[in-house]
Amino acid sequence: MKYLTLAAGLGISAAAVLIVPGSGATASMQTATVVDKPHQVANKYLEQRPRWIQCGEPEFRTYCAKVTVPRDWANQYAGNDLQIAVSKVAPAKGKPSRVVFGNPGGPGGAGLGMAPYLASQAPLAKDHLTVGFDPRGTGNSSTVSCDGSPGYTMDARDRDPANQGLIAEASAMSQPYCDRQSRGLLPYITTAQTVQDMDLIRQLLGFDKIDYVGYSGGTWLGAYYQTYFPGHVGRFVLDSNTDFTKTWFDTFVSQPQAFERRFREDFAPWAAKYDGELDLGSSPGAVIRTYERLRRALKERPAVEEFLDAAVQVTYDQNTLDMMVSNDMYTKLDFYSLAVDLAFIRDLSAAQAKGGPQAAQRQVDALSLVRQQQLVQRANRAPVGLRMFGADDAENATFTAITCNDTPWPQGREPGEQLAARLGPHFPLIGWTMTENPCFYWNRPNLTMPTPTGKGLPTTLMVQSVHDPATNYGLALSAHSRYAGSRLLTVTGEGDHGVYGGVNRCADKIVNTFLTTGTAPAKDVSCAGEGIPAPEKLAPGLEEAGAGYSHETPLRRIAGFTKAVSGYLR
Repeated sequence: MKYLTLAAGLGISAAAVLIVPGSGATASMQTATVVDKPHQVANKYLEQRPRWIQCGEPEFRTYCAKVTVPRDWANQYAGNDLQIAVSKVAPAKGKPSRVVFGNPGGPGGAGLGMAPYLASQAPLAKDHLTVGFDPRGTGNSSTVSCDGSPGYTMDARDRDPANQGLIAEASAMSQPYCDRQSRGLLPYITTAQTVQDMDLIRQLLGFDKIDYVGYSGGTWLGAYYQTYFPGHVGRFVLDSNTDFTKTWFDTFVSQPQAFERRFREDFAPWAAKYDGELDLGSSPGAVIRTYERLRRALKERPAVEEFLDAAVQVTYDQNTLDMMVSNDMYTKLDFYSLAVDLAFIRDLSAAQAKGGPQAAQRQVDALSLVRQQQLVQRANRAPVGLRMFGADDAENATFTAITCNDTPWPQGREPGEQLAARLGPHFPLIGWTMTENPCFYWNRPNLTMPTPTGKGLPTTLMVQSVHDPATNYGLALSAHSRYAGSRLLTVTGEGDHGVYGGVNRCADKIVNTFLTTGTAPAKDVSCAGEGIPAPEKLAPGLEEAGAGYSHETPLRRIAGFTKAVSGYLR
């Protein structure tokens, strides 16, 4: 099977839509400092001595500190310095001979948990100092905020001009809210600034070169660090790849096809195979029809229920359903929970249609408190990995700033609506939501970053599953074809987003060999996926961090570690 990016498959490219003839759309631009090359670091930043304190439980062996960086690396004496939270774990015995940085993606994901996570990988723990950090804008570092900006409560599938107008207004209002809440910091939340922060951390730690493991949006960050600081590049692993050789627009326009493929070719056949237990349909088509019928029912009559003795109210409408389905495509470990929740919401909707809201509420009241808590958490959780929006304000704001600031987007209402009209009918799960993006209305800084090419670099190991929903396999193929010296490790028969560290034994062996010895595959290589477990293997109760290949995802483990070691710095 030949894999294409969505843009290639439908004849869409960033260049083709950056300016739509006759629409009045233009590429976004605003006067600000251009950061297109690394800047020599002022002595005041090199002479600082971070104060390391233990963060988290003693068994994590994690120490954290804050590092002072300039708000703008091009104007280091302008004041308004920022603080970057950094974590590290040293080998249990002896001194480290290498250092490995990590980033969980987002972009904008807090990353303090990367240090204990990478240290939990036995091959790395022997000789590496492992390092994580919260990028500028998020976590325990200096933060930005979009608090109060309008959300998308409208149905993106509704093509009525009035509804589309509301979506456009919400998107256009995002930047003014973010600017007001972020105290002038928003234009400086860019990859160009963040890679300079990273290199200052490297210098303060006393290493000439860094190794690196970046997931999802962290592949973009890693490729740009390599581009800005090629002389300090060691062994780089880029897992679940954006197309860092193009624009953020190119990456996100490829998502609808990838999410639809994951839903239709992985989840639906799996659910149909176990229809006797899951009761969603005996064929993939029947499973998809169950979802579409339920979506229509919830749009017509949302189910508004009280959970946990009326402490929490959850509204199940078409948007809640879409969010649950798309969020659960990131890992096969969520397939069982999604199937159970779809059956529950279907029955809830049917009870409401037959007996009214009281009948639906009685179904909720009959659930155990543990089950109610699970439903509340799942209705409000954010995906882990490359996503549009999640639950954390600072991470959302950082995500928006980076993706809108770094590279140009087509501007105005029409480009998004044209994309949605073209992608929605083919990929309805998220294709219609292309309009729901503030980058179409964003005045970005006058920033031109050098295009990553890989020329002159050591080997870069790229890792990718073929049915990844968030970073389309076609993105990895595209970036790999343009990135000199890269090797592509493809995991076939797999769709998890974030592979290294517990998804595939074959892939982990190759990555660990590369990181510990520097030996990369002589050519592109593939590993066979390990399959989607039966429902009884995915039942609740298997979510303890570190449980192994079948029980937790790398990105969730990182998020768990980040939560455990955050909050200790002041």
